[in-house]
Amino acid sequence: MGIGSMLLRWRCSVYKVVYREFIIFLILFGIISAVYRNGLDDDQKGSFRDSQKFFENYTKLISLPFLLGFYVTIVAGRWWQQYMTIPWPDKLMLTIQMYLPGSDERSRAIRRILVRRALLMMTLLLRSISRSVRRRFPTLQDLVKNGIMTRTEKQCYESISPVVNLFWVPATWFTSALNEAVSDGLLTDPAGNKLIMEEFLDFRANCGALWSYNWVSIPMVYTQVCTLATYSYFIACLCARQYTGPSTAIGAIDIYFPIGTVLELVFYVGLLKVAEQMKNPFGDDDEDFDLNFLLTRHLKTVHLGLDYLHDLVPPLKDDHYPSDMRLNHKDVSHRQQTRGSTTQTNHPARFKTVSSKI
Repeated sequence: MGIGSMLLRWRCSVYKVVYREFIIFLILFGIISAVYRNGLDDDQKGSFRDSQKFFENYTKLISLPFLLGFYVTIVAGRWWQQYMTIPWPDKLMLTIQMYLPGSDERSRAIRRILVRRALLMMTLLLRSISRSVRRRFPTLQDLVKNGIMTRTEKQCYESISPVVNLFWVPATWFTSALNEAVSDGLLTDPAGNKLIMEEFLDFRANCGALWSYNWVSIPMVYTQVCTLATYSYFIACLCARQYTGPSTAIGAIDIYFPIGTVLELVFYVGLLKVAEQMKNPFGDDDEDFDLNFLLTRHLKTVHLGLDYLHDLVPPLKDDHYPSDMRLNHKDVSHRQQTRGSTTQTNHPARFKTVSSKI
């Protein structure tokens, strides 16, 4: 995407998040300007200019760039950490495929059950923290219809008293299925049981970390401080940035339209809105995580890896590549290989060797 199309884009843009504040600010600014120019006498205008100096001094007291910068840094770091915590079943799937490789129906069934129960745990978690996933699976029956949960598992799950969040219950079913695989002698290596459990425990830990992020958020007091500081700053600017004559310190370019103040509003309110959207990346905003896509991807990946690709393996044969193999380049892709920044530099001999006796 070029810079021009990026700046003109509406979805996920700064214009979309600040246009309400932008319109309200311009309307109020215009009303105050019209009242000052047409509705006040000289004495009242003098009082207004005194008030303007007061509000101008007030705007200098608020270190808004530092306050918002620190706040956005915290929120953005937390936002990225939440994304990195989202569990991915690929390592678990590959470990199961490595140590439970049987092609019989019993081995296939246990492989499917193991990864499905891991994804069921993840889905139950996301239903409790994400509105989009909740809308996709509003009831447990929807999980049954989509093949993520069986009817028997649904009955067992509903029989448990919901005193706490029960997203972790499929983890106990996972361990039971793995114990059955060990008892039936389906694992090729005794260490496979341990390695599969290690990968599953990492998967379970990421689910718990996501739930903790949803439970413990950034303190509301800090959010309130940043919000009040930002909006009170621009409320003060409604009076402080008015053009009241050539004697003021405001440049003549801002006579009717407060260009500098409007840019400040776009930047500062934009930063505040960005932080508000990134605080909860499991919502419905444009930049929130597409967890429904991720669930679909996980389900298709584990099904493809454990079923379709399990027997679709190229045979092991000698590679017919020479030892001095070189990859061909198209003309448009070929670039001269670097050998060091000073390899092809010719330095003239400017200095002569001088022998000295000490």
